[in-house]
Amino acid sequence: MKLLEQLVLTDLPAAYIPITGKGSENHFLGDVPTHSVENGGYEVGDDVPVGENVVLWWTPFTGIYGNSRDCSLGTCYFTENRDYLYNRYTKAVLFYGSDFNVEDLPLPRVKSQLWALLHEESPKNQPLFDHGPVLQLFNLTSTFRRGSNFPLTLQHLSSLEDLMSTQEFVPTQDKMKMGEEEELAPIIYVQSGCDTLSQRDKYVQELAKFIKIDSYGSCLHNRELPSHLQDPAASYDHPEFRAIVAKYRFALAIENAACEDYITEKLWRPLTVGTVPIYWGSPSIDDWIPNPLSLINIRTFESPRHLAIYLHKLLLNETLYELHLQHKLNKLITNDNLIQIMRAREWGINNDFERGNFIEHFECYVCNQIIKWSETHDIYLQADLEHYGCPEPQSVLTGKPDSKSFWVEEWNKARVEAEVLHSLILTEGVFSSDRFFSQVIDKLQEDGFFKNRMDRREEL
Repeated sequence: MKLLEQLVLTDLPAAYIPITGKGSENHFLGDVPTHSVENGGYEVGDDVPVGENVVLWWTPFTGIYGNSRDCSLGTCYFTENRDYLYNRYTKAVLFYGSDFNVEDLPLPRVKSQLWALLHEESPKNQPLFDHGPVLQLFNLTSTFRRGSNFPLTLQHLSSLEDLMSTQEFVPTQDKMKMGEEEELAPIIYVQSGCDTLSQRDKYVQELAKFIKIDSYGSCLHNRELPSHLQDPAASYDHPEFRAIVAKYRFALAIENAACEDYITEKLWRPLTVGTVPIYWGSPSIDDWIPNPLSLINIRTFESPRHLAIYLHKLLLNETLYELHLQHKLNKLITNDNLIQIMRAREWGINNDFERGNFIEHFECYVCNQIIKWSETHDIYLQADLEHYGCPEPQSVLTGKPDSKSFWVEEWNKARVEAEVLHSLILTEGVFSSDRFFSQVIDKLQEDGFFKNRMDRREEL
């Protein structure tokens, strides 16, 4: 394995890495050996306009090799060209979370550069970010968590107007008629990712013992989509697919993980077409929905059977059922938090070319922070668990971690990897890949990870 060169951060508690302004002799990486660009650092980039700060995407993400952009506080040059790492004007290095790799980091870390993380995806993609020691490597973040510097919690909701619009809405009487004519179940379930942290299929299987469910995806498949809608990536925002969802009384909206503020299109799709979501995911979901009755929260029911009893009650009582549709029927949005954040949001989704996307806006956020820091002194920023930090995966059926789950194993392995990486950074600064993985294995053995894993395999 190749050498992991120098990883450098100070041994300071969370939120106390100082970033100092122009003219100061102090730098945010403290006394740990770093690379200095002020003293003969390697220079590239004659195409960068004089005076512009450079922001480098270490993990190729935007496909833009070099581009100047005017942000609200000034102009920055954004690039994916790694040759800029040691350019004296490079002030920030950006990472896309799913591509973060401990064996491919910009090392030695330059003492005058910030590290920024963009990671809007599920913890299934990179469990390292569930743990504080790795998050503390970053000064700025943009994630689904409201605690990140540039939150993306509502990344899948286009507008408040879409929540109230009746353009795609099918009235209850029409839903009932279509259900009879087309022999539809009361509930739609559409998932193609079957191996999830939440083990949602187990819950759906149990719920199906008490109420009918039409499953269109590859998971628990029992009903066909039209052939041109069977590719999940290409079809799930197709108007015809949304029209199918709108026919149903309920839609199962179970996230693949229970992480604070992790809310995907699984919730917003039924809410915007006017089908009542049966939701499980973010424990704080009530902070984000239009009104308290906009969804049915699985967490409030003792078991799938108890949930089914309530659903059957709604099927027999149109008035009671429609209490869950007041954001459509009466345009009732009472959640001030939702209203304020959506009204203040400057970026759009679904190729909103006028407002731009969250990636471009995050880049400018980083650019603006660089400019602010150049004019101030001793600003302290470091990410912590409030910036991502998902808990140990739990089963939606039991509400507890399943010790036999592969994803629980991965979460615990990542916890050890994060601890070892942090420890090596603080104590050695320079270490090889072999040393990193050797210490991970030793630590896992100390924790009984391999013995417990073998015991679980024997049980299976």
